[in-house]
Amino acid sequence: MNNIIRNCIYQGKNLFRDGSFLFWGMTYPIIMAVFFYAAFNGMMNVNIEDINIGIKENKGISNILEEIDFINVHKIDESEVSEKLESGEIDAFVDGNLNLIVKKSGINQTIIKEVVEQIKQILKLNRPVDGSEFSVSYVTGKNQEANSIVVIFYSLIAMVSTYGIYAGIATASLVQANLSNIGIRINATPLRKENFLIAGVIVSFLMNLLANAILLLFINYVLKIHLFNDIKYSAVFIILGNLFGVILGIFIGVSNKKSSNTKTLIAIAVTLLLSFFSGMMGPWIKVMLDEYIPFLNRINPVSIITNNLYRINLLGSTRSAVEGAIMLLFYCMVFLLLSYVFLRRKSYDSI
Repeated sequence: MNNIIRNCIYQGKNLFRDGSFLFWGMTYPIIMAVFFYAAFNGMMNVNIEDINIGIKENKGISNILEEIDFINVHKIDESEVSEKLESGEIDAFVDGNLNLIVKKSGINQTIIKEVVEQIKQILKLNRPVDGSEFSVSYVTGKNQEANSIVVIFYSLIAMVSTYGIYAGIATASLVQANLSNIGIRINATPLRKENFLIAGVIVSFLMNLLANAILLLFINYVLKIHLFNDIKYSAVFIILGNLFGVILGIFIGVSNKKSSNTKTLIAIAVTLLLSFFSGMMGPWIKVMLDEYIPFLNRINPVSIITNNLYRINLLGSTRSAVEGAIMLLFYCMVFLLLSYVFLRRKSYDSI
């Protein structure tokens, strides 16, 4: 136990001196959070104003549209349509056949299109339309406002929780004689590599958790984005993400004979690819995969973390939490076992 503690202290100091870890583990996530906030802040705070619709002076549909709370009806002549669309006085014009005329595409135009389509469907069913269909709420409101852009921040947190991968690679390099002077000393002495590796896992895990905590505090108190309503379940997945990242880093570190820089590039590629598929570059990617390749998101560890953070905190559902936790633990055990096999098989002709 004393040896493990001593190795933990040593490797902790070593990680703090490692510029790549300080950048990728602590600085880069904060930079990413700032960029995401700057890019998507406007989209996260969209306020839908009343929509202006133009109709003919004698059009019978006006009574229906006037009953809809968020629509302002303007009775105009068809000769004025182009001018008023160009000036922005109206967002769209509805002609006598319920055809929509717009000047540009946008949120208001999309809402108008949906309203008109619904009116057409109701009329085809010979049902009376009084506007009440557009003001009734069929769902119970929640205090937490769900926003698809928030998926990007959950994906960022999921990705960062796996950033122990870099510390894992650094730990693996320390016990390999062909990659570090310390590795030469360890392999040339009776020191047990297992103890050194266990200490590395502990230090990497704790250091990355510290980096995660700094990022979460920054998002919550500096960017003022509240993401967590259920700390207990959220913490479980962040912790498992950290454990998975460290073990995956060790696996990458011991499974090939590439240089440390090459292994770091492999880690960057792996984390970015998994995060891309989880929706970090845009919620539409995740939606597309869920529609066409749902199996991919079910086995992607970053997607597992992202999906569960979203469901737990925004939807209040823990239905898939146990399944997700078991899957992450399974990945950890598999990569740990493979790392042990690769490490035991390593031998050197000379040291």
